[in-house]
Amino acid sequence: MSLQKLTAELYSSFERGDYSQCQNILPPIKIELIKHNLLVPVASNSQTKDQVNDLKIAQRILEIGALSSLLSNNYQSFENFVAQLKPFYANIQLHPSSKKHANSDATKIKSLYLLYLLSQGLISKFHTELEVIYNSNHDDIENDKYLQFPINLERNLMEGNYNKIWKLLKEDKNLPCQEFAHFIDTLIQALRFEIAKSIEKTYESIPINNCKNLLYFPQEQSDAVFEKELSEELEVENWKFENGIIYFDKNETVLNADNSNVIHNVLNYAEQIDSII
Repeated sequence: MSLQKLTAELYSSFERGDYSQCQNILPPIKIELIKHNLLVPVASNSQTKDQVNDLKIAQRILEIGALSSLLSNNYQSFENFVAQLKPFYANIQLHPSSKKHANSDATKIKSLYLLYLLSQGLISKFHTELEVIYNSNHDDIENDKYLQFPINLERNLMEGNYNKIWKLLKEDKNLPCQEFAHFIDTLIQALRFEIAKSIEKTYESIPINNCKNLLYFPQEQSDAVFEKELSEELEVENWKFENGIIYFDKNETVLNADNSNVIHNVLNYAEQIDSII
């Protein structure tokens, strides 16, 4: 089948939400893109207007590949397509730096990748990707509804503004597009995990009802179900439920190790001072 017919079938499958069919069509399309020298934009294939138009079609094919992979829960494929799209987004013929983009398909893909990194707890990689976006000077970041969502989410997470994060995740009106909803459950679990760690460090015990409020669980949920969900979702192994109270079993081995590290560092610092004197 020709590249033109394959592309038309891909567009049709994506429009009707048949993401598995998109996944089936994409491998032969990528072979055709390679044959036509369109899989990677370089100086030699992005000179004329026709070449640039062909590359824009190739970019859209890869964007559909990224979105259909994400919505099919094929995260490895999603990462691969995002990597293949980066040369397209960096190409000045396709995305002139003189014209900043906002609320485009490109910024949607970039934002979804940032959300993916957040949902996996890959904060360092999140910051690296965000720095690349800022340095590229291609996108109007401050006015882009897609990019602002993960940026605000991560900022509030670092500042511990959990109520703001909860509202961002739970109110549909805050989601820039339907694809963002794909990460909501995972991000809520990540949020609860961060709150649980804070609770564990702050308290020696806490009433179960108070803990439900802090972790955004419904009060009407039974204590037994709550305990089971915490065990399965958050993997809390040192929380003891007794008579409506949760007790946190502090790990003395870890505490002793931390104290030993502090003492060791202080002694090293003292030795350095002596050597300087």
